[in-house]
Amino acid sequence: MHAAQSSSPPAVVVGLCAHGLALVRDLSGAGIPVIALESDGTLPGTSTRHGQISFAQDINKTGLIPALDDIASRLPPGTRPVLMLTNDRMVEVAGREAVHLSRSFRLSWADSAPRILPLLEKGNIESRCMAVGLNYPRSRLLTHADALEQTAQPLSFPVIAKPTKPLSAFKTLVAHSMTDLLTARRRLAGSMPVVIQEFIAGSDEQIHFGALYLRNGQVVARFEGRKLLSRPMGHTTIAVSEPNDQVHDLAVRFFDGLMLSGPVSLELKRGPDGRFWVIEPTVGRTDFWSGLCSANGVPLPVIEYYATLNRTCPTFMQRRGSVWINGERQPAALLWLAWHHPEHLLHGIRGVYFNLSDPLPFFRASWHAIRALPMRLIRKIGRQLSST
Repeated sequence: MHAAQSSSPPAVVVGLCAHGLALVRDLSGAGIPVIALESDGTLPGTSTRHGQISFAQDINKTGLIPALDDIASRLPPGTRPVLMLTNDRMVEVAGREAVHLSRSFRLSWADSAPRILPLLEKGNIESRCMAVGLNYPRSRLLTHADALEQTAQPLSFPVIAKPTKPLSAFKTLVAHSMTDLLTARRRLAGSMPVVIQEFIAGSDEQIHFGALYLRNGQVVARFEGRKLLSRPMGHTTIAVSEPNDQVHDLAVRFFDGLMLSGPVSLELKRGPDGRFWVIEPTVGRTDFWSGLCSANGVPLPVIEYYATLNRTCPTFMQRRGSVWINGERQPAALLWLAWHHPEHLLHGIRGVYFNLSDPLPFFRASWHAIRALPMRLIRKIGRQLSST
């Protein structure tokens, strides 16, 4: 890796998954020098023509810190890059070492790290909702698999189970009955502790989100959107831009008084009675669907870069238009959209890899998908056989 040559400090993006690739493209498109840090050279994002790529053995655990120290040691003296992370585990590791990292990097939320870290734990969300008067589904915390039936007994089915720790073996599991839940006992046991929570009725299309960029608790930028499809549950597959003052106000209320800085968001679900229920916040990073924001006028990584450097940032206004599709998670997503919401095909579509000015990640992702088809078919047949 060669040091970025620019009068502006580079942005260091950790991770070149589809999310990290979106950040790199947005930053590079704004003329910002970028260094990307990745551990997996097989990812399609590592084929990007944007930025400079540095590889490390570990970017998701404690090895992240020495990997970042190594990057800092190879930059010109006095250069402090703007650091951007792409998953909760990175946020957790960096948050614990925020003081150390701040010597060599600019981290937008470094000063609020002690208030960021508790929000990574799903077990803390209920108390936060109670403190600010937001609706949160009835929940119980499961700490030992042997207590599963006793813990879930007071709840009404269907329920969902969500590990409290970032990047656990699964994100969300749904159980329509106690029998379903007990069948999943072994899977739950590997990701303790787990929040067992009543499921709010409604389709994926009732899931809204409000993204904010904060500076000492003040809103610098905002964006609201809505999901059309989540496959598997909890993972956004298709989303649209949808300005919504009520969603924005609820997001602001959730974070009010914490004096946070940096990118945050709040995901909510509208129940059959019209009330919004908190699903979960995201803190310390942008969301996987940040490309939706950029495609519709609000490039959050660019805003974060300028705000972290205390530089004047252009004014960005949200617009309706482009649909965001995660074809990597669900290859048939475009067909689903054409069948269920063909009206959205009239607008622009932002995929996680396809980009005419940066085509190699798309070709590489397509090759990976083709190679995976036989195994996907075998797994599908296996599921069908096991259900008969």
